[in-house]
Amino acid sequence: MAWYGVHARLFSGPRLFLVLYWGAFVLLLAATFYTVLLDVRYIKLQYSLEKRELFRETLGDETFRKALIEGQKRQEDQDSQA
Repeated sequence: MAWYGVHARLFSGPRLFLVLYWGAFVLLLAATFYTVLLDVRYIKLQYSLEKRELFRETLGDETFRKALIEGQKRQEDQDSQA
């Protein structure tokens, strides 16, 4: 659309057609950028939700937490004995 707008001989006529043509171009371009912005926000949201779910499945699990605390206590005991 932009390429056609530069090379078209149709714009030698009424200025209203020129304004409408480029107005439509800018409007469609703005809609495209807005759609991209929404898509990026949606991807970030999905990433955050998956990250939270992964945390709940691993560190959020009580048995895993207990095993982690026990491992840390053992490591501290070994360090204090050495």
